[in-house]
Amino acid sequence: MKHLTFILLFCLGFIATASAQLEEDNKAEYRYWGVVVGLNHGFGAPQNTNENIMLHTAKGDMYKKRAGAFNYTPGYQLGMVYNFDFKNNKTGIQTGLEFASYGCRTKYETRDNDLYDMTESFRAMAVTVPLLFKFSTADIYRNMTYITIGARAHYNISVMQGQKASWNTQKYGTKLSGDQINQISVSGVLGFNVGMISINANYMFMNFINDKCEITEGGNTYKPFDGIKGGLYIYTSLNVPMCRWLTVHNWQAEKIRRKLRGGASY
Repeated sequence: MKHLTFILLFCLGFIATASAQLEEDNKAEYRYWGVVVGLNHGFGAPQNTNENIMLHTAKGDMYKKRAGAFNYTPGYQLGMVYNFDFKNNKTGIQTGLEFASYGCRTKYETRDNDLYDMTESFRAMAVTVPLLFKFSTADIYRNMTYITIGARAHYNISVMQGQKASWNTQKYGTKLSGDQINQISVSGVLGFNVGMISINANYMFMNFINDKCEITEGGNTYKPFDGIKGGLYIYTSLNVPMCRWLTVHNWQAEKIRRKLRGGASY
């Protein structure tokens, strides 16, 4: 419920900011907000390299091994980005604030046979701040077509760990403690925007899971997440620029803009 409340407040902030942005000044074509809504696609398959961790199967504890190298984990993002286009209108900067849910998963099976398997997933809820540089050979504001390169910083609010085993119909889920997650994680970004469609490849250099965390059980100390590193995330988003570009290309939006300006035709 608290995450839903946060998202609703975030959306209300978007609407208020976007409405205010319609009151343009002479420099509005170089400085404008955008609303971002989309999906992120996690392709990281973190391999836990701790050899002492077992699968607690119906026939007793068995050593595990990784069953596959590829796993897909869907997520989502919504946010508000601020665009500052330089006056040559071929370069610029984009930053803002986003709320995202993203994750990764891996499938394991028993090492000595393939009688049992288990899928382990991790999902983070995070507030992220992008800092992207925009480049284009054409007029960015007129065409809204450009390449982005930069970084995205994530403040990870919470991380859930889930497990689904073949020998048990019930799913297991728990929230990781503060020392088991990296509160801050960073990814490099390379993307492309055309019109209102944005595609970004994000490579996370450091995962949201703290692979150096140690746990002591039965007098033995081990790292439960040893070897779990970052991975690749693809963001596919609807990036709506809240400026005259939108109203010029959409008559219904232009009529709304004119009503908000008291019927002015400019």
